[in-house]
Amino acid sequence: MMISLPTKVVYGKRSATMPRSETLKPTSVSRRTFLGGTLAALGAGILPVSCGSEPTPTGSAPAKTASFPEKLVFWPEGGETNASYKAWVARIADFEKAYPKTKVEMTDTPDRDAKLVTVVAAGTPPDVSVFDRYTIFGASQTKLFMDMGPMAKSAGIKGEDHQPWCWDEVWREGKLWGLPYSTDTRMIYVNAEHLKKAGIPATPPKTLDDFDKIARQLSIGVPGTIQRLGFVPWGSWNNWRLYGWGWIFGGDWYDPKANQVSMDKAQNIAALEWEVARAGELGGFASVEAFRKSQQSNVPMDMFKAGFLSTIINSNSQLSGMFAKKDMDWIVWPIPPAAGVARSHTWSGGYATVMPAGVKAPDAAFTLAKFLSDDAFQLVQSQTGGGRLPTIKKVAADPYWNSVDGRVKQFIEQLPNSHIRPPIVQIPILNAQLDGPDGAETLALQGKGSAKELLAQASQRVNAAIKEGRAS
Repeated sequence: MMISLPTKVVYGKRSATMPRSETLKPTSVSRRTFLGGTLAALGAGILPVSCGSEPTPTGSAPAKTASFPEKLVFWPEGGETNASYKAWVARIADFEKAYPKTKVEMTDTPDRDAKLVTVVAAGTPPDVSVFDRYTIFGASQTKLFMDMGPMAKSAGIKGEDHQPWCWDEVWREGKLWGLPYSTDTRMIYVNAEHLKKAGIPATPPKTLDDFDKIARQLSIGVPGTIQRLGFVPWGSWNNWRLYGWGWIFGGDWYDPKANQVSMDKAQNIAALEWEVARAGELGGFASVEAFRKSQQSNVPMDMFKAGFLSTIINSNSQLSGMFAKKDMDWIVWPIPPAAGVARSHTWSGGYATVMPAGVKAPDAAFTLAKFLSDDAFQLVQSQTGGGRLPTIKKVAADPYWNSVDGRVKQFIEQLPNSHIRPPIVQIPILNAQLDGPDGAETLALQGKGSAKELLAQASQRVNAAIKEGRAS
């Protein structure tokens, strides 16, 4: 099937014409040659995409079109600059072609999640919305969404087709609260020029100890007169948190059978102790933060691009910006495991389409949600939305990824190694206790307690909230 992106879409409550640079050209390209095979060119414009599948996924049951209204309302993540925008436009066009009596109004809604609560309570929800996956289960407990499970089963949608950790965020307690459509992974971005000048091979380090040695070699200056930092491990310097270091050390954060967090596991304690030790080597938490404040931009990714930071952990969302940095030689590495841990680990976030409670035409809404999350959608998104990875395994294995820049493919290859934050209602409490202003990581780095004591106290607080059924 050839998916065409229309030159006009219903956006908000007006008809918006796309900029001339994004007008569809009447030519077709194959998946393998699309945009020259690199995400660096993704911003060049909209092209037809050959997706190799029909609008309705193979094996899905036909929708009950008699119940379809004249209009469906969809709340996306954002407007035309969003990484999924072109895929939304393409698949909405396919939906309207398949169901010509129904038009879709895509409405960019600021403060979307908060407003969704209001309109659901008022009985005037959109038919389909997007929602951050890791917060879906908590929101579902406030009766914000409809269970999509029965309709998904009839449509042939199966959890085994997605990355397992991704499905775990939306399939909870026998109910399906969303259809995943995007994800990411995290790797170490490395200034390759710094490696060359230091005489360090570009080969990825095999262990965390090896990476530590490299980071020390790349740092220039001493505490108080720092000129460049090789690496700073704590969360505010990376798109990475203590969650990630716990997995790198072989730990985990939640026991689903006991329904308790396990923040004070030995491996998690070791991870935080390692962070504290690295801070000490750099002159202490305060010294490192003072160096950041002295920069023209104290955003760590900007410091990396400016050469004041040699390595940083971030997601594939940064690829487009890095490809635009033409004067920088950079590579990516998997995050190496600690001693005794068999493989690398990473973690992922992402979004899903949801059906708000009170939807008036559930069959039509589910069909649209399916169009905006299926393999056809995810392939278009992969090819046009720099910074988005697929949740569906088949799309991650598509030959398209053999044609992209090798650094992009490395992020795809990390998907099987990924994890998610614990899918519990108490995730806001867990986040705060982990690395908030008074969280275990923050206090340990400031020398206000040992890693063991602080993580034990944090674990007790979160488990108390779980026992009491509190979400805040």
